[in-house]
Amino acid sequence: MEIVKTRDASAADRAAHIWAHATAKRDENVASSDDYAAAIPLIQEALDASERSFLLTLVEDGETLVFVAIQPAREAEDDTVGEMRYMGVAPGHWGEGWARRILVAVPGAMRDSGFDTGELWVYADNIRAIFVYEAMGWQGTEETRRHPVTDRVEQKFVLKLT
Repeated sequence: MEIVKTRDASAADRAAHIWAHATAKRDENVASSDDYAAAIPLIQEALDASERSFLLTLVEDGETLVFVAIQPAREAEDDTVGEMRYMGVAPGHWGEGWARRILVAVPGAMRDSGFDTGELWVYADNIRAIFVYEAMGWQGTEETRRHPVTDRVEQKFVLKLT
């Protein structure tokens, strides 16, 4: 098992593939090539947001099993807040503990990029993800919003890194 911090285009492509399949499975849909094509610019946008943006990937036996896309928080008042913008676990590996393994590495990787606080937004009804985030020390806030595309309610979670 290797955890890699990268901005590499091939890692972004693998992350987009995971994102397309994981979100389709989460939403009980079948992933299509259109989903993958739509995921590519999402991941790239996160990487292009700043020189401090990065992907954290977990690779085992040459296969990327999970990724996290991190960038400076879009809605923060200063640049010390890093946003975990996307996270995806390859659907064939759900329930195997890969999310927890990469989340252990997230705080250090964020600190190394100059962030003091982490934040993320998660669908309020995504109990599986919320359970993992809380177990890894992320704390839910009272702040919610509607996702601009799906109109589903999202809740903000934060993690102090210092």
